[in-house]
Amino acid sequence: MKLAFFKISSILFLLCSSAYAGSLNYEVFAISHYAPYVESPCFNNYTYLSTCNNSSPSYVGLSQGTGTTDSLNYNWNSGNIVLHNNNYGANQRMVVITGYWQHPGTTGQTSTVYFAGRNDDGLIVNINNTKVISDWAQQGPTYWNSSGSFSGVGGQWYPIQINWYEWGGSANMDIHYSLSNLSLNSTSGWLDMPNSGFATTDQNTVNVTITSSQTTAVNTAKGTSDSGIKMNVQGNNNTINIEQAGNDNFVVGSDWSSDSQITGNDNTLNIDQGNVTTSGSSGRNGIGLDITGNTNTLNLSQGDYATDVGDHRMLIDIDGSTNTLTLQQRNDGTTSSEHFMSVDLDSSSNVITMQQLNDGDKFLFVDIDNGNNTVDINQSGTGEHYLDLTLGTGSYAHDVDISQTGTGNHAARVDLDGYSTDFDLSQQGSTDQDYSIDMTCGTQAGCTLSTTQGN
Repeated sequence: MKLAFFKISSILFLLCSSAYAGSLNYEVFAISHYAPYVESPCFNNYTYLSTCNNSSPSYVGLSQGTGTTDSLNYNWNSGNIVLHNNNYGANQRMVVITGYWQHPGTTGQTSTVYFAGRNDDGLIVNINNTKVISDWAQQGPTYWNSSGSFSGVGGQWYPIQINWYEWGGSANMDIHYSLSNLSLNSTSGWLDMPNSGFATTDQNTVNVTITSSQTTAVNTAKGTSDSGIKMNVQGNNNTINIEQAGNDNFVVGSDWSSDSQITGNDNTLNIDQGNVTTSGSSGRNGIGLDITGNTNTLNLSQGDYATDVGDHRMLIDIDGSTNTLTLQQRNDGTTSSEHFMSVDLDSSSNVITMQQLNDGDKFLFVDIDNGNNTVDINQSGTGEHYLDLTLGTGSYAHDVDISQTGTGNHAARVDLDGYSTDFDLSQQGSTDQDYSIDMTCGTQAGCTLSTTQGN
């Protein structure tokens, strides 16, 4: 099962600041023959061919006009076909409607939408290149002439094309939907398709920015100093405790491309950068670690709630399994300096907690191969929040919980690949909320995906 959804900006890619009252494009054609001649040879997979014109072949005439419509509910009876106040005559007309439609189900969850059409005469509905309704015939209007269903992801936008024609007599184009498989012998429960779910252009675009090699790894970790601790530890069952107070503290190699080296198993590393007391200033601290081994425990903290100015950065690279990581960046809540954290794990069975707190912009890049990972991410406070998460390949399970809260813009780009994935994303705030999720679920029972956006 492949789930891919995008722009969820206070919509909700299906939520939503971007889901808006919209419209669809239409074009009206004159026709000189009735069904099935209009369908073939002028249609290929229910898509109108531009080569069908007045002379080749003769079934479809020249365009009568174009425009936009915010409704799929029309009852013209025996009168003229009027779309958005434009009159296109009463008989021998075909209308082709195109654009994008937003799946109305639960945001981020796969569900089935049922359709019912009251059409006089012919109606074809095609969603995401899937024929949903095919009722291309001369007929009078009844409840319901046609029906069909489409399965998709709630909040996702899908391309839609509707072909309708009228030969003579009464004319109706009336399409309703339901999230339940209702009786076709009654109008009860069937809903009008709201124009909030229409768009003339694809809305599955995400304003999830950064890159350009993630702005050159956030300007090479904001530059570094030659001062600090440079480590090269080898062996097993090591416990390392480091406390650094004040500003511009570093635990790295000679530079950010040469991180401190720790090789071995069952190692515990505790690093506290910031004020170890309740007084004095601190900030602009850096940690760069390259760890090879299994069953490692890392407790890394940068910043405090006293007079910390923020602007902390971490680069963590781990090759091993069964790791426990608790990573935190914070400041005193009165500054606006940014935090940056990059975590790369080539291992499985990890338990990872990452927090970026208080004021200032926050950037977090996480790339974890293999599986059986439990990941808890919290970005909160003022400032821009940006997350890029790639998690696991193969037959592995994941449990992912992401929270972005505060008054700044929130953006998350997530790529998940695994079995029995339990994924929860919450974006809360008063400004822009965007995310992109590409998810491959490897189990037949499916994966659990939950997203929330709001103020």
